[in-house]
Amino acid sequence: MPPGFPVAGAVSTACAWHAAPVQFETPAQLLARLKLGREEYCQRLLTTLLLHAPYPRWNTRSMLAPEGGAFLRDLHELSFGTGWPDGAPAFIDEFELPPRTDAEKGGAPDYAVVWRDRLWLIELKTEKGSHRAAQVPGYFELAHHHYPEAHIDLTYVAPMDAPYQPEGEWARYAHVTWEALPDLLRSHWPAPTTPGQQEVLDGLLATIDSLHLTPMEWRTALGAVTEVAVPMEIDEHDTAKVPGAPPIDDIIELAAATAEDRRQRSVDFLPADLDDLLALRVAVRERLAASPPDSPLRRVMPWIWQAASMGGPMTTAGREVGMELRLSRYPRSLYG
Repeated sequence: MPPGFPVAGAVSTACAWHAAPVQFETPAQLLARLKLGREEYCQRLLTTLLLHAPYPRWNTRSMLAPEGGAFLRDLHELSFGTGWPDGAPAFIDEFELPPRTDAEKGGAPDYAVVWRDRLWLIELKTEKGSHRAAQVPGYFELAHHHYPEAHIDLTYVAPMDAPYQPEGEWARYAHVTWEALPDLLRSHWPAPTTPGQQEVLDGLLATIDSLHLTPMEWRTALGAVTEVAVPMEIDEHDTAKVPGAPPIDDIIELAAATAEDRRQRSVDFLPADLDDLLALRVAVRERLAASPPDSPLRRVMPWIWQAASMGGPMTTAGREVGMELRLSRYPRSLYG
């Protein structure tokens, strides 16, 4: 990443990209290993193409492969016509926009492409049910809060109509349909030669071509070995609506143990994306804050550990994506 641009959150430093041998994880291997919805599946496949590398940890800087950079430049031109800055940008998958207060959820656009004074956010939506009217305005608001001097672009890749008009001169918004992507993909990856890369490209193209199917029909057509998550609108106050999350009562039991013995604990939960993890943190916080005034639970804080933090991962999520939800006890009540 070019120096001088302050990326919020714990973000590691990228090295210069070079063509190294890569064994791509094929779509079949990916679905056999992880329970993913169609959006997360498309995101992971596209990310590995853009980087010519294994899927990275969330919110970490990566250098784009030449083909990936050329693809994104064409997508940016399709979105905005002009304005592609000079210099090689850094790429971040699952970009964290931290909350402004502990009670706020924060945001996590699927992609961020970053220059010294410009931030381009990309959100990928394959399901109409996962569209939230407040999401795009929220991304702009948080991004402008954290990076007030930066020009911010946002491309919303989605099958549904999603009009939006930013208010500030510092912002631009574009809605692009998935139908525009196959020609771009084929032009920048005309004949993949790395083992598994052709399968990744074919899997992504086939999924884009089948967006008319329901998620269950898509899963059946793929012959997926494992169950695939069905997307739903996330309610940050209800863990039952965070796909795959443990029951909140179980998490509160962990918090009670931490309040008693002061040992830090992690919640064993591998989310489909960072947005789910942010929602879970807020849901747990709300439950702890609702404890009786004299409850020791009011001394426990849920927080998100990242790979750049001290110590190592404690859960599958920490090892897989470099983030996990943790519980720590403090000497005083945390919730007024």
